[in-house]
Amino acid sequence: KKGRSIEAMEDSATGVTYTRRSFGGMPSPPREGDMQERLLSDHGGVVRQEVQEEKKASKLLVAFVFLLFVVLRSMDRVFNKRVQDRMVNYQLMYMNVLWPIGVQVMTVFMCWVYVEQQNAKAKALGKEKLYDYTFFLPGSALASKNGSYPQWRLGLFSFWDEVNAVFTSLPGPYISLTMQSILTNLNVVWTVVISIFYLGARYGQAHYAGCLLIVLSGLVAVTVELQSGSGLNTYVSATGTTLTTSSLWYIVFVLGTIPAGISNCYKEKVLKTQDLDIMYAVLWSGYWQILWGFLLFPINWIRMPDPAVYNAPGDTWTYVENTWTCFTGVAPDPTNEQDMACESAGGSAAVWFIVYLVFNVAFNVLMLWLTKEMSATWATIGTVLCLDLTSLFSMSKTLMGDEATPVTLEQYFGLALAGIGMWVYNLVDEDDTHWRRLPPSGRAGGGDGEGEEAEDDYDDAPRMTRGSLDVSFASDRTSSFGRMW
Repeated sequence: KKGRSIEAMEDSATGVTYTRRSFGGMPSPPREGDMQERLLSDHGGVVRQEVQEEKKASKLLVAFVFLLFVVLRSMDRVFNKRVQDRMVNYQLMYMNVLWPIGVQVMTVFMCWVYVEQQNAKAKALGKEKLYDYTFFLPGSALASKNGSYPQWRLGLFSFWDEVNAVFTSLPGPYISLTMQSILTNLNVVWTVVISIFYLGARYGQAHYAGCLLIVLSGLVAVTVELQSGSGLNTYVSATGTTLTTSSLWYIVFVLGTIPAGISNCYKEKVLKTQDLDIMYAVLWSGYWQILWGFLLFPINWIRMPDPAVYNAPGDTWTYVENTWTCFTGVAPDPTNEQDMACESAGGSAAVWFIVYLVFNVAFNVLMLWLTKEMSATWATIGTVLCLDLTSLFSMSKTLMGDEATPVTLEQYFGLALAGIGMWVYNLVDEDDTHWRRLPPSGRAGGGDGEGEEAEDDYDDAPRMTRGSLDVSFASDRTSSFGRMW
């Protein structure tokens, strides 16, 4: 024991510091176990630091992509408004024919990106390719975990979307973009009311308070107009001219948000009880929406509030020809003040429609990337940011041209109330126990004798909350499905 000492030494090869004991001045070599343990400890520290740095970089990337997504989404709505303002006399032809076809082209591209993404993910995990060209066929076995899916159900997916698109786009040229953003939030209210009866859903006080704030936001935004009795009957045309209109268009727009609530509830029921591939549903419901657009065309023969031009059934072919003329930037009737919007400065409706589609596919690609990162809370934040940014962008002459309109003080208050309403609504999770009460045959993979398997399929199925579902934007089918992820 006498003469024993302990001193620190550093290995010149590894740089690892260890201790050695000396007995009477004779050093003993370091133990091999001590060295390995210290090496593993230091290596683990380096790995943990690298992992933390990667997580930090990943969070920054997600934040950047999310903000870019919000900006592109807001600008996409601005550009669609510019198309609507130019097609003021041909709105139904635009929304029933041109818009579904144009968006479906973008949807096919989106689905191709999705298929490639899924195959790349499978390759990275060392698995076989999961998707091929059969994904794009109507009876594809890739439609769901249980194989093909009935097309008529996918048709119902988009029927109510098209009804919503028609009755919220017809008043589009006569209502400012800010007011459209605020009124569109009523989708949340209708979804809650309909889901209580159709889905047996139950809500708490926070949800009802959020809905009430959303309703109040719409009333606050038009307080001055309601008090003065003027303002709701004027609008700024694509030429920058203030023209008179009927305040009934606001009622048409509000009624047009009801089909969105029906659509949301139906999609929720199907996607929560069937393990359906969402992008497949987007693709084929889009083809059905083109059909619905043609079948709903006779709405054009109904007399609408002023200053909409009445189109008799016998004038349909002339109406179609004039639509294309206006779409390319030429006024079919130079004596008609509203037709002159077709020749507005800054580009034709066709030009802005192409710009709109580019931004539409851009933000949807980003949303596809964000799918695994976004929660219902983030979706709600995205909704509020999009609403506010859209209103700010609508004041920009650079983005909106001559139809740019200032946001009034009461509209700022309305936007703030809508944001608070969405926040309050998401303070408490929704009670989705009513889905657990469904019999096994009502779930994906369910059937007689397959209750246990059905339960497993349900638990593995993509989950949604209505907080993310109701990030609703009029006339946007692709993002409508995307917000369910």
